[in-house]
Amino acid sequence: MKLVLNNITYHNCPVYLREKVSFTQQQQFMLRQMHAVEEISEAVILQTCNRLEFYLYAGKNFDCRKFLAELIRCVCPDAVETWNRYSTQNTGIDVVRHLFEVAAGLDSQMIGENQILSQVKSAYSMSIDCRMSKMIFHRLFHNAFRAGKAVRTKTNINCGAVSISLAAVELARAKLDLSSASAMVIGAGENAELAARYLLKARLPRLIVANRNPRKAEAMTARLKTGRIIPLSDIPAELPDVDLLVASTAAAEPVVKYQAVKDVLNKRKKPLLIIDIAVPRDIQPSISRFECVSLFNIDDLNEQIKFNIEKRSSEIPKARAIVDEFTDRFADWLNSLNLVPVISELTQKGIHLAHSEAARYAKDFAADDSEKLRAFAESLVKKVLHGPVSFIKAGGSEELSSEQLQAVDLINKMFLSQDDND
Repeated sequence: MKLVLNNITYHNCPVYLREKVSFTQQQQFMLRQMHAVEEISEAVILQTCNRLEFYLYAGKNFDCRKFLAELIRCVCPDAVETWNRYSTQNTGIDVVRHLFEVAAGLDSQMIGENQILSQVKSAYSMSIDCRMSKMIFHRLFHNAFRAGKAVRTKTNINCGAVSISLAAVELARAKLDLSSASAMVIGAGENAELAARYLLKARLPRLIVANRNPRKAEAMTARLKTGRIIPLSDIPAELPDVDLLVASTAAAEPVVKYQAVKDVLNKRKKPLLIIDIAVPRDIQPSISRFECVSLFNIDDLNEQIKFNIEKRSSEIPKARAIVDEFTDRFADWLNSLNLVPVISELTQKGIHLAHSEAARYAKDFAADDSEKLRAFAESLVKKVLHGPVSFIKAGGSEELSSEQLQAVDLINKMFLSQDDND
């Protein structure tokens, strides 16, 4: 079996192409499709605004790249070209190190941001719900959570906690006086709520929340203890009195379209700042044509991101050292599941124990019987070990089942990690 990562990220793919490979609504379907493939034992899909990543534990000769391309073609044929052009593949321990760096916030657009850790946990939870995480991924992802926590605890990598939402608000503060502004937040998800919280911390006096689901909007404004709720259809009517619009929904297509706001924005004289932090984008790009509009998307936050990276760069080496430590530890555990060394070490340890015990009790037997006692003890140990050794050898050494891997892990814990008490 092999660990494989196929992904597409902000590192090499711009937002206008990344949004074509956004499958938030189809993740459960995709995991169920993987569950039906015998060669795929475990899988996790991590989808965020900056990445789409498929973590697989699959057969050694299974073509993961080809399978994922066909799966994406099944979900969204228009996304295949972008996926084939920009996706990359890693295998083995490089997958482990990358996941730990993601969980630690080292691979984020905002270095050290906290939100990614909860997103990794959500992705893992969905995998469990779809029965696609077993022993390897249970161990892998729980170690990722520990690595992420250790980096944040032992370094200042997230000093002055930041996120894409905070970067949007920092951009807004640089462009207008939030203390006397009126803002509209489109969406009621995590990013939208974070943006609203940061706006309110900046003493924003008037907040409007526009969302398709009124219950989610009500729950959000209740937590914020402020905010007027409107449906998406009322957005154009509210635009004349809004200074700032921050959009962050999970919609598959723009929720604010050129034709819907054309009449309102043609008449508007006062500047309107729009910051679209959704992927796919919520604001139709053509809206930037209006003279009154300044439109920014998630890729336009580079200045805030650059400042953030410079501010925290001194902490990156310390964080990477922690990630390396967790990676090495996981690699040692993964290597311990190698079948041949485990069987050899278990057998050698059993025979050594048999000889040691035979020598201990040899004084109670006649000299001529000591060799028989030694042979008896060795034979007894081999018979005791025959069951577990036969179980973990069943099916061959190339493709161990999850149950066999668990047995190898248990043998390591029960017998091979203990000190001899001769």
